[in-house]
Amino acid sequence: MSVFRNKTIIILTLFGIFSFGILSYFYMTQRSFIHNQKAFFIHLDNIDNSISDLTSETLKNSLFIYNSQDKIANDYDTIEKELHALQNAKILHNKPYKILKYKIDTDLQQQIKYFLQKVQLFLIANAAVKNSTLFLSSYIERASYIKQKHPLLYAKAVSIFNHFQNTRRTQDLDFFNTLHYKLHSNIQDKKVQQFIKKFNLHTSFLTKKIPLFITVTNDVLNNNIDVTLHTIKKEFQTIVLNDFLFFDQSALVIAGILMFYFFIALYLFIQYQKINHSLNYALIHDQLTNLYNRNSFIRDTQKTKVPQTILLLNIDAFKEINDIYGNDFGNKVLIEFTQFLKNYFEQTKDVTLYRVGGDEFIVLFQKKDSKEVMKIATNLINAIKHSNLKIDNNLLNLSVSIAINSIPPLLENADLALKIVKKDIDNRVIEYTDNLNLKEEWEKNKQTIEMVKSALYEDRIVPYFQGIVNLQTMKIEKYESLVRLILPSGEVLSPYFFLDTISKTHYYYAITKTMIQKTIKTAQQHPMYRFSINLSMKDIINEEITNTLFELFEQDKKTASRIDIELLETELVEIQNQHINDFIAKVHSYGSKILIDDFGTGYSNFAYLAELHVDTIKIDASITKEITQNPKKLHILKTIANFTKGLQMQNVAEFVETKEVALMLKELNVEYAQGYFFAKPQPQPEKNNEVTQKL
Repeated sequence: MSVFRNKTIIILTLFGIFSFGILSYFYMTQRSFIHNQKAFFIHLDNIDNSISDLTSETLKNSLFIYNSQDKIANDYDTIEKELHALQNAKILHNKPYKILKYKIDTDLQQQIKYFLQKVQLFLIANAAVKNSTLFLSSYIERASYIKQKHPLLYAKAVSIFNHFQNTRRTQDLDFFNTLHYKLHSNIQDKKVQQFIKKFNLHTSFLTKKIPLFITVTNDVLNNNIDVTLHTIKKEFQTIVLNDFLFFDQSALVIAGILMFYFFIALYLFIQYQKINHSLNYALIHDQLTNLYNRNSFIRDTQKTKVPQTILLLNIDAFKEINDIYGNDFGNKVLIEFTQFLKNYFEQTKDVTLYRVGGDEFIVLFQKKDSKEVMKIATNLINAIKHSNLKIDNNLLNLSVSIAINSIPPLLENADLALKIVKKDIDNRVIEYTDNLNLKEEWEKNKQTIEMVKSALYEDRIVPYFQGIVNLQTMKIEKYESLVRLILPSGEVLSPYFFLDTISKTHYYYAITKTMIQKTIKTAQQHPMYRFSINLSMKDIINEEITNTLFELFEQDKKTASRIDIELLETELVEIQNQHINDFIAKVHSYGSKILIDDFGTGYSNFAYLAELHVDTIKIDASITKEITQNPKKLHILKTIANFTKGLQMQNVAEFVETKEVALMLKELNVEYAQGYFFAKPQPQPEKNNEVTQKL
């Protein structure tokens, strides 16, 4: 009886816990739903309020000269952030809200994008109008000589200025079109003529800018985003009501489920004990090798104050083992290597083994100095070197790289040192010390990333353009777009100072997108030139980058036909796949061209390039700059020139810095040249395509 009672208590207790759990889940789900729908309304209201505020601030700024634009900038950022938050609202991921999400991602986003573009135009136009207006006001006030000697002329200037002020305040273009804005006088006084000249210069500028100012101001003030927001809110409320009905029905279903789970509660409790034991084991052990894992290492190194030293081992070329033999074989290698380590350290006291990564292991020593551990590491490397692992009847000889460290944080510092020894061909073991300055290098990289992050946010990543000269006509026909970072001080940094570090972060793609957008915008402003953009293989396989490129091409196909893509020869040869061919074909479909950059830097695969639909070969600087002194380099250049001519490709010689090189290139019938002899990179293309240097 007692046993039965105990079982009944257990079953009822478990059932009570389960009931509480499932009811809690239902409650949390319903609560989460309510929270998410409230969050949606908040984002919607924040957008509505910010647009109203931004419209109001626009009106203030259009009327008052000294009104600050900080509030506009804050509202602008708020709208963008809230729109992003609205588009990513959790509740929209549910199926009933897909149509509403589509409306937000299309109609609302397009309206807000158009609205914010107009706000940007307003800020530019408003700043230009305000600056000239302030100048004219001050200029007239300081013209005491004109006021005293020529009061009628002074009165006319005041009248014109007042006309501009009234036009700006009333937003009336009809009033503006009747304005005679220039001063005229036959007075031969030099001061008078200087006054008239400078006055007319600014009134002419205002005459050009005020129509744009009035137009964009009206566009901002007369937006109808509130109508779209109201429609979205109304549709959202309808769907939410249906969801609440669903929760009511779900409550009845849950009651039935609870009855069913009552009969399996005891079974689940028993199984829980087994699973709990397995989970605890898995939490601190590596599933493949059964060694302790990273969690165990962190636990073991934090709970003791005893001095500790670690060996961080990395199997050399393990990726190649996986690539050649497959992942299953690679797993067997890890298991056999684990057994080797266990056997090797079997007689060593105070040693613990861990697997902390794919092919990384840690040997943790207690109370051993670095000299003793260095000796152990050296002996271990030799032992591994002279041992063969037998895997599926294959004898495999491994080598490892080892980093020794006893300075906290143990794993982080060892990992920094390991990166150095992996690059060292001769040495396979290194001890971490503060003298290695690895943290300083890490800090420098961190500062570089922060510098680029700030430059992206403040729109200081810009293209510079270097002209490409037709050696027959001696005219600039093309420009290569080159990335530059403008420091707050105004100093211009080349990619040498930041691109290598930033290429390992997601900010690299933001730079590429910025370069694509700004280069195409510049190309639209200079229709007489072609422009080329440099893309890497990681850009091409990134859908966000290629989507950005081809979306801009679709928006302006005429300009797209003058945008060329430069690809590195080494990357093309290393990564030969259909993805590249498809990308090149799509670029060509817009009339754009493909250029191979730095051709001749390493191994020029003529056969492969002949199969690609490449339009232009850019001969690398390492060849071009030595053709006047190095016969071998001259022969290589001739070969490339003949190769491109035979395949009806164009060619461009890079790094042309002297007249002698330029003359020789022209004699060799090289078509185009690029380099400091003709043109340095500059913020904007030249309006005149003539080159100053003559051959």
